[in-house]
Amino acid sequence: MGFLALLTDVLFVGHSLIGPDLPPLVEGGLRLMERPASVSAQIINGAPLRFNLQNSANAEGVDARAELAKGQTEVLILTEAIPLAEHLRWNDTPGAIAAFAELAKAGNPEVRVFVYETWHSRNGAVVEGDPNSALPWRERLTADLPLWEGALRESGAEVALVPAGQAMARLSDAVAAGTVPGVASMDDFFSDDIHLSDKGRYFVALVHLAAITGTSPEGLPAQMTRAWRSREAVIADDLAAVLQRLAWEAVSGYSPAAVTAETEPAPVQVQTAADAPEAEVVAPVPAPAPPIAQTVIDPTALTPITNPNLALGLHGITDWSVQQPFLDVMKTAREWTGHLPGQYGGWDHDRLAAAGALGLNGWPVAIPPEITGISTLVLVDLPADAGGVAGRYLVHFAGKGGLRIEGRAQNVVIGDGMAQFDFTPGEGGVVLTLDSIDAVDPIRDIVIVREDRAALLAGGAVFNPDWLSRLRGVKTIRLMDWMRTNDSKLAQLEDRPQPEDYTWTRIGAPIEVMVALANALDANPWFTMPHLASDALVRFYAEAARDGLEPGLVAHVEFSNEVWNWQFDQAAWAEEQGRARWGGDSKWVQYYAQRAGEVATIWADVYGDEAETRLVRILATQTGWLGLEDQILTAPDVIAEGGVAPATLFDAWAITGYFSALLGSDEKAAMVRDWITESEAAARAVAQAQGLQGAEAEAFVTAHRFDLAVARAVPELESGAVTGKPEDSVDDYLTRTLPHQAQAAAAHGLRLMMYEGGSHVVGHGAQVDDDLLTAFFVHLSYTPEMAQLYDRVLQGWAAVTPEPFNAFVDLASPGKWGSWGALRHLGDDNPRWQVLAKGCLGC
Repeated sequence: MGFLALLTDVLFVGHSLIGPDLPPLVEGGLRLMERPASVSAQIINGAPLRFNLQNSANAEGVDARAELAKGQTEVLILTEAIPLAEHLRWNDTPGAIAAFAELAKAGNPEVRVFVYETWHSRNGAVVEGDPNSALPWRERLTADLPLWEGALRESGAEVALVPAGQAMARLSDAVAAGTVPGVASMDDFFSDDIHLSDKGRYFVALVHLAAITGTSPEGLPAQMTRAWRSREAVIADDLAAVLQRLAWEAVSGYSPAAVTAETEPAPVQVQTAADAPEAEVVAPVPAPAPPIAQTVIDPTALTPITNPNLALGLHGITDWSVQQPFLDVMKTAREWTGHLPGQYGGWDHDRLAAAGALGLNGWPVAIPPEITGISTLVLVDLPADAGGVAGRYLVHFAGKGGLRIEGRAQNVVIGDGMAQFDFTPGEGGVVLTLDSIDAVDPIRDIVIVREDRAALLAGGAVFNPDWLSRLRGVKTIRLMDWMRTNDSKLAQLEDRPQPEDYTWTRIGAPIEVMVALANALDANPWFTMPHLASDALVRFYAEAARDGLEPGLVAHVEFSNEVWNWQFDQAAWAEEQGRARWGGDSKWVQYYAQRAGEVATIWADVYGDEAETRLVRILATQTGWLGLEDQILTAPDVIAEGGVAPATLFDAWAITGYFSALLGSDEKAAMVRDWITESEAAARAVAQAQGLQGAEAEAFVTAHRFDLAVARAVPELESGAVTGKPEDSVDDYLTRTLPHQAQAAAAHGLRLMMYEGGSHVVGHGAQVDDDLLTAFFVHLSYTPEMAQLYDRVLQGWAAVTPEPFNAFVDLASPGKWGSWGALRHLGDDNPRWQVLAKGCLGC
């Protein structure tokens, strides 16, 4: 009996161009061809083949190394990540093919190994060092073939090509010739610039079937699985017949060409950062040490969001953010700093711009004579245990000049239009410095991406999949810090953030990016419009949300943030505007309500008849200032001049859900310090009683130094039971503040919403710099006891309103300024997060 009759196992290894949907089609096709097989896959989206080899235990689907060791795999199909030239150059594709082939043959000497030829983005950008990137997509399929063939040849293994890229070329030619029934464009075979639609997957599955079996797939039905995935997936019989013929022609007509050295990517000339001159980098030197391993976060080992009523405020976009929200790390870079002679810094972004040193989208075009260079920072002060950030990073840029990469960057390689460095988190950051800039062709369009994520970025993705996986399931995302709403200077439409800006930390995230994030998470976005925003800017944001959000998503809009809070510029601005309009003092919240009403009306006008189902207009107050709502909701001065009560222009009344019992205040700080002293003494006593000595005793004390202090703090947080002062406790919020604000909302026919909430335990005043208090507050904030308090607050909130509990914020590294992050980094899982993610027990 021949091999094909005994076919039992086909294994794919690769990324999203395999995905979860191609293997079932291949399995169905083999069954219909009477060659039944079990088809499985190991998938790490965006990852090069070498990374798949090294991290098989953490991949989606099966563990390929474990599967190969079973000896049941008859066909192994590998594919390399895109951009292909980059991975050939830096990730030893031939070596990875050889290693997989060796593993496969060790398990089953009769195994057949294939490499699946894929394709680049149909709208791919030109990449320095990759001449094929400048070619049209169809031409590039032909031009890239020798690179695939070269990788197979250099592997030294017995490997065959699945010529799916060449099949795509034939299909493209046939579509252009009008010989593919019912198809006018290659768009029908793609879901985006690179990934396949259901029709595209059907075609590529046919190519694999032809390659695996060596026989034509012609005559197969159009439907190879039990059901169509969607209406768009349905394939007419005449189209199926043409696709089957083209697939067979591609496979049967393919014969490998001889591979010469000229077909291989030319090695890049490199030099270490330490030797970088002040001009264009071109001199070759030996390559640096091998790059460190990329870190992988396994989302299946972490608590997902299953709470259907959770909202999250997003931490601001900063160079030190543990979110690491973007694939292109440059989008989180600090603003440019110009260096005066003999010092770091001296000129900020605005000074550089005023001197004409910054051009389009903020990229430097010159170094003024007064300064010695221009720098930015990324990956700053990330905690040493931060997951998902360590690894090899690739840098691409256009233009010429002198570039240095220093700080926490190690194994730095800098070449013409590219650089690489290794990074591990810790104190400090990665510093990029421009020492010289070509006047005609200045360095610009800098992109920094972790090596294993380069293909995702090249394929058009924007967001870090690790971050998305932690937030997926959230109902609403409040974007106040992403928009840099507090103290914002943004006023005019022409000054708004743009997707092409060198960084999104300076004036906030572009509206296009925020809309894309909401769509990616399937979460309602909550926008907080800057207090200086012109009507034109407000209208532009409203139109972008209306037109860009996917059906079913509801835009939430609020004017500014905490305009009652004199900590922020918007409060003083509102008071100035109120005095000018009505005279007298203390007009700030009335003016806030008046302008908020105008902003809400613009959004409602933009949404028109859809406003009722797609828009929520939000008015907010200082939660603990009972009575302030009268000035906001009814605004006597607004009504006196003939206006309507602001409450009538809104859908929701927003408050906070904070509690802290003021543990960090001057009044209670001494008591907390006494708890800590008592608690550490108790821990030492237990260590002594257990006979622990030396390092063992100190380790025990370190682990338990706050146990008793936590036990003391909980009843105070819950009700003020220790001091008899319940202000800002959980009980105070649930029995006094929350009911009052719920009544205010109901009296005006408004939904009660939360704009921020959770623990507000943090040092006040001088306590901010008390390291002992900070250490205790950080510890307390992530204990099971704190999680129980969260559960109680969630229950109390749910008993009053059906709106989501809005935790502030998603991810943040804790410290003296607060323990705001529900998660402390991307790989974190803690009791407080688990309560938020799962929802309260009694809700």
